[in-house]
Amino acid sequence: MNAPRAASEPPGSPGTPGDADTNNIDSRLLWAGLFFALAVFSKFPGLDLLVSARYFDLDLGFFRAKDPVVLALYNWTPILGRALFLVMLLHALLAPWLARTLAAAGKPEAAQRCRGPWRHLSTVFVCAALLGPGLLIEGVLKNTVGRPRPVQTVPFGGPEPYHGPFAPGDTPDSHRSFVSSHAATGFALMALGLTCRPAARRRWLIVGLMAGSAIGAGRIMQGGHFLSDIVFAFYAVWLSCELIVWLDRQRLQRGQPPAPRQRRPHAPPLP
Repeated sequence: MNAPRAASEPPGSPGTPGDADTNNIDSRLLWAGLFFALAVFSKFPGLDLLVSARYFDLDLGFFRAKDPVVLALYNWTPILGRALFLVMLLHALLAPWLARTLAAAGKPEAAQRCRGPWRHLSTVFVCAALLGPGLLIEGVLKNTVGRPRPVQTVPFGGPEPYHGPFAPGDTPDSHRSFVSSHAATGFALMALGLTCRPAARRRWLIVGLMAGSAIGAGRIMQGGHFLSDIVFAFYAVWLSCELIVWLDRQRLQRGQPPAPRQRRPHAPPLP
């Protein structure tokens, strides 16, 4: 059994060697998945059409678009995502005041966690959300790629020709399929584990992967996104999280005193 994290151990540290190995294996698998997805959608761009066609009928259109669960996911995802972001932002800003309130109420351990690891988690989450779903997806990809949504393409009754995931379009202001911001909101839940030990970080990665996949499946059924829009939304969020974690570890390492240099023992004199 692994020893519990010491109070002085910085959040996000690798912990035991076994934890570090697990984290490295997870990262390698996800990197392999990224390159596999790039290869598959580059070689077979029509895969998106095959998946979306399963939920399309010539007479009914995208016949699962009005499903109650699909509509609930579509309507509530932005609301819940913004609410979570606002809660984490407020905690990151107000943590010192909350910690003083908890200390005055006779809860020193909760106060220490509030100003320490809990605030650290909130800050890292906010940074990851701003960089991934915010800047990279809403600010860059959706405003530059110009990919028509399935309902806008000719195979599904629309006026625009189909564009593969890596074929840029000319009108990104009205064609914003790549990538899915709804799915990215679900995937962003992985950021809640970025400052945790690898086991907890993996659990939050799985939670985010499941949430984003469910939301993304609903968007495919509505004709709002292709499969590749969902896949690369995950990687846009995951890569943003990886960058934030790396920057955070660099910051923590700079704040620690350098390790003392060990002196080499002198060899005993020859007789």
